[in-house]
Amino acid sequence: MTHVSIESNLLLRGMPASVQAELRASLSFMELPARMSLERRDRPVEYSYFPTSGIASIVASERGGLNIEAALVGREGMTGLPLIFNDDRSTSDVMMQVGGTGWRIEAEAMRRLMDDPACRDWLLRYAYTVMVQIQGTALAYGRGKLEIRLARWLLMCHDRTNGDELELTHDFMALMLGVRRAGVTVALHELEGGALIRSTRGRVLIRDREGLMEVTDGFYGGPEAHYRRLLPENQTA
Repeated sequence: MTHVSIESNLLLRGMPASVQAELRASLSFMELPARMSLERRDRPVEYSYFPTSGIASIVASERGGLNIEAALVGREGMTGLPLIFNDDRSTSDVMMQVGGTGWRIEAEAMRRLMDDPACRDWLLRYAYTVMVQIQGTALAYGRGKLEIRLARWLLMCHDRTNGDELELTHDFMALMLGVRRAGVTVALHELEGGALIRSTRGRVLIRDREGLMEVTDGFYGGPEAHYRRLLPENQTA
């Protein structure tokens, strides 16, 4: 496997010097294939993952089978948020939406890092940005029509991907947005008709990012601004 620096994950890049030695000794690099489960609801959190490529989805679910994506995690962040708050159980399913690679650290090693005040502050800042992202998702799902929600979601995926092509199926987009596949197909056609994207089997090409941002009608950008404010050292590579 090709070696990838830990700095390829922006959150790891900004980790304080006081924990760098233990951090590097505790991390292991691994493939994170699409559909890989990183956390299961109501199960112990065994690892935190810091993606260097690919996208993980934090999925809210109910026992009746309804699933909806609450937040995205890519090279800007990490999974295993319960560990930051001194909990050992996940309240969500977390899975790789787009396959990639990343660094993994065991839960116990993560807890030791949290004993360092500077590290704890850094990771709490990140955890808060995820909370803000979830708030933005709730607002978009509650007030935005499907075309707006899809445009926002595509932009968020684009933020976490190298290049302009996203490996996304209609079925998976429907699952993550909590709607029927037919609705996603119609919304994709609307965006494609405006020359904003090109949708093919299993792939979406972003053609006009600025145009997509206009479609979101303000539902995209707020959480991203909070991330830049709270973690100013983390600039997308």
